[in-house]
Amino acid sequence: MIGRLLRLRARWRMHRLRSRSDELAAIQERMLLGMVRRAQSTRFGQEFGFDRIHSVSDFRERVPVQDYASMLPRFERMRDGAADETWPGKPVAFAHTSGTSGGHKFLPMTRSSIRSGLAGAVDGLSAYLARARDRRLLHGRIAVLAGSLHLEQFESGVPWGDIAGIFAARLPRWLQRHCVPGPEILAIPDWEDRLRATAADLVQRKVRVLVGAPSWLLVLINAVEELTGRPIRDVWPEWRGLIHGGVAFAPYADQYRLRIGAGVVFVNTYAAPQGGLLAVQDRGDDPAMLVLPDRGVFFEFVRTDDPLGPRLGLHEVEPNVPYLIQVTTDAGLWAHRIGDVVRFSSVGPPRLLVTGRNDSLLNAFGENVAQEELEAAVAAAARLCHCEVREFAVVPEYPRADRAGGRHRFLVEFVVPPPDLGAFEVAIDAALRDGNEDYRAHRSGDLQLLPPYVRLLRRNAFYEWMKASGRLGGRSKVPRVLDPGRAAGLPGS
Repeated sequence: MIGRLLRLRARWRMHRLRSRSDELAAIQERMLLGMVRRAQSTRFGQEFGFDRIHSVSDFRERVPVQDYASMLPRFERMRDGAADETWPGKPVAFAHTSGTSGGHKFLPMTRSSIRSGLAGAVDGLSAYLARARDRRLLHGRIAVLAGSLHLEQFESGVPWGDIAGIFAARLPRWLQRHCVPGPEILAIPDWEDRLRATAADLVQRKVRVLVGAPSWLLVLINAVEELTGRPIRDVWPEWRGLIHGGVAFAPYADQYRLRIGAGVVFVNTYAAPQGGLLAVQDRGDDPAMLVLPDRGVFFEFVRTDDPLGPRLGLHEVEPNVPYLIQVTTDAGLWAHRIGDVVRFSSVGPPRLLVTGRNDSLLNAFGENVAQEELEAAVAAAARLCHCEVREFAVVPEYPRADRAGGRHRFLVEFVVPPPDLGAFEVAIDAALRDGNEDYRAHRSGDLQLLPPYVRLLRRNAFYEWMKASGRLGGRSKVPRVLDPGRAAGLPGS
């Protein structure tokens, strides 16, 4: 009975999200003004005159765009125990995240933002149920590769820890009963110890749905196969769904299809530590994700070619235009620029694709290659050359005395290497030429930009590099663009 109600609720929720395009402006403004009213007496609210904000245009006039650096003094006061700084009361906890661009960040979480985030997580499950029409979800287990439940404390007593672990500890009870591993494993603070314990636990489970970042889930699958000596589909014959997010799926898609075969529904999600789950993939033939406009997040978008230009709402964006995204949330973040770059495949309803990070643009020589284009080029080269890429990153190499032009060094860790590495390099170059006019112009005649070359990395090189830099974990990801200084510490590079 519960399973049937879940499926009905999932179908209703997806239909409602798709059918509310005409209401987007009203939904978003109502939510924004509700947050403004709640935070009116906070230090931030008094400083920016929240009592005089009665519309979205008032908000944009009074509240400038923020980022982590501009909000850091406020966050530090909150970490020291200050109340009513950017949101009423004190944060429940701080989420610790190590961003793709490097550096550790601590972001506040409130009771309101946790409730909104959990509602978004249920929307991710709803997208799976609506697409898979899974009648036996609750007969199996939902395996979540989450962060640790273990929380540290600042000197003030305010707790901090992994954002996924904070959410995992607060899942609805009906959902907790069906999720594995249990709290005793999730409480293990060390990532590698927790991963091994998770693999050992899941060997014995009837896994129905797997949830996590695709890069780390592959590590988990490898561990399960090593423990059992069997292919993963033989270990989990009832596996039906993969709900993933955190990194682009395209570089890993072929690996999953080879390992899994048919019968598993892939659901992409877009989550950010600044706002929880922001969008879910609701159609199997379309990688774009349906935006969640009513889960405690007010969205704004600014064109990447005009970062100081107009701030646009969900109802004002255009298809196929790259935008910087910024959010206002019930965690007390106001017009906070995340750093992600997105574009919309459709606007009625709004479905977006995350094309990369603003700091992951490869633009050492004016080539303007987005992360999305890098990932697509490597994936195309892998298909053409019959190989499998585990991970990769790109490092710009600048002209020097013995080499007049610049070039891109691709650091690649293969599962199955190409028979001809030179052909793989040529395929990457061809894909980038075909997909990017600026790159094609800079490559013309090998005058300014020389052909890319690939440096092979040994197995687990990226894993060892991330471990050495303290970046292991379910939400950590390999940066696609590295400056030469950071790449110097990568084993084998």
